[in-house]
Amino acid sequence: MKKLRCLILDDEPLAVDVMENYLQRLDDIDIQRSENAVEAFQLLQAERFDIIFLDIEMPFLTGIELLKAIKNPPAVIITTAYRDYAVESFELEVLDYLVKPVSFPRFMKAFERALRYNADARSNGDDTDAQTNDYLFLKVDRKFIRVAVKDILYIESLKDYIKVKTADSAYVSYQSLSSVTDKLPAEKFMRIHRSFTIALDKIAGIEGNFVNIDKTLIPVSREQKQDLLKKIRK
Repeated sequence: MKKLRCLILDDEPLAVDVMENYLQRLDDIDIQRSENAVEAFQLLQAERFDIIFLDIEMPFLTGIELLKAIKNPPAVIITTAYRDYAVESFELEVLDYLVKPVSFPRFMKAFERALRYNADARSNGDDTDAQTNDYLFLKVDRKFIRVAVKDILYIESLKDYIKVKTADSAYVSYQSLSSVTDKLPAEKFMRIHRSFTIALDKIAGIEGNFVNIDKTLIPVSREQKQDLLKKIRK
């Protein structure tokens, strides 16, 4: 799985530390930090990044000036102590505008927006590996784990938790089955029971009121069975 390359640019070391700490809670992230906009400009000319966390008020070159100077910038999330630049920033097509101090939930909302942006950009381009960039972030044991959607076999509800099963692992996360199902592509996944959502392309067979996925029999509710049969026949 490709690592997401993130650049944090801010002339305040403590502000960089906050963003870096947030990113370190996630898996498969390559973090580069810079406290100098001119240095960062040169870095952006030489290397590819997926997401930039960009401060505005910096010496020599502001974040706005830097953004105007970059050709084909990646996903940009503004992080600033000032609200005054929001209109100008969005005119430059930034993805989000975070006002310091930035809470972790607000950071994650912006980060997920950047993930969708990158996935859409790759799927609209000629990147044949685009599907590997469609994934979920699951909070598992105080850390966020990135799970590729294409690897998911099924998801099981465990009251207030869910278990996401892949061929190699099982991840238990505190959230509802409904909320995670809503994030998955409807043409590839289906909730077939109050306790199970499955990947349609991972079905090995149907035996009575059960589907066989990776040698596991998963129940299908009577209400959903006909819809399931229609989907797999397509």
